[in-house]
Amino acid sequence: MVFNTIQSLLEEMNISRFQKHQEFHILKFKDHLDDIPMKTDARKCNFFQVVITKHHNVDVVVDNVAFSAMDDSLTFMAPLQMLSTDVKSVENLGLGYMLAFTPKFLRLGISDFELLQKFPFFNVNHSPVYFLHENKEKFFHLMEMLYNLFQDYNEENIEIIRSYLTILLFEGRKSFLKGDIQNSATSRYNEIAFSFENQIKASQNKRKPLDYYADKLNISTIYLAECVKRATGKTAKQILTEYVILEATSLLLQSMKTIDEIAFSVGYSSTSNFGLFFKKHTGMTPTEYRKANK
Repeated sequence: MVFNTIQSLLEEMNISRFQKHQEFHILKFKDHLDDIPMKTDARKCNFFQVVITKHHNVDVVVDNVAFSAMDDSLTFMAPLQMLSTDVKSVENLGLGYMLAFTPKFLRLGISDFELLQKFPFFNVNHSPVYFLHENKEKFFHLMEMLYNLFQDYNEENIEIIRSYLTILLFEGRKSFLKGDIQNSATSRYNEIAFSFENQIKASQNKRKPLDYYADKLNISTIYLAECVKRATGKTAKQILTEYVILEATSLLLQSMKTIDEIAFSVGYSSTSNFGLFFKKHTGMTPTEYRKANK
């Protein structure tokens, strides 16, 4: 099941009556023990989510990566990652918050794709679950601040919430780059697949041959392809295609660039070839896609 809006997700969770803003929501799990289903089937959301928990007896699966929320964990979910949960017990429940937001809410002037680029813990094909060790209380403190501000809902507090959410994301980025938060998938092939994905995001022209990315990672092309397949279940070419489509759709919907300019941005010198590629993977031409989704 895919939820394109925050409202539709809250309806599925039986808490839509608590919604106050179309582009942002935060909840404390303890507040909704009688509302939220104890078990949820696999779902995808077309917006960003951040979840932080400690001492939650819940089995969680994100994109086929399973973990227990008993450990202190911070989850950064990119759009359309798959999530399912199974609550085992709510006795002795620790702190836990979930927030959902769109890039539009942040007012940073960036698209979904640019948000993925700026914050490397958001990845489409990699586990978004990080275990907290150093300075973990700052993340719980930021979530508590966001939650309290949201309870006292007014226009001034919404502006402060935007600021604190931005701080939360940059604190996550700093901790990620310093290694203070550790990903739940730490095998060698997962590390390589994760680095490959971040190389794609950082590249100006994503349609480079696989050799280019293998050279960047100082490994062989065959080994890169093997690691990506083992970590994600997809081929490296499939992931490259996903990111080209993701960047193209973001530019079509969230920029004023022409189709020619977008084709060039994603690595096509021929607009007609870009159009054929785009239609093959979305079922629409770039012009049709822009009109249908705007």
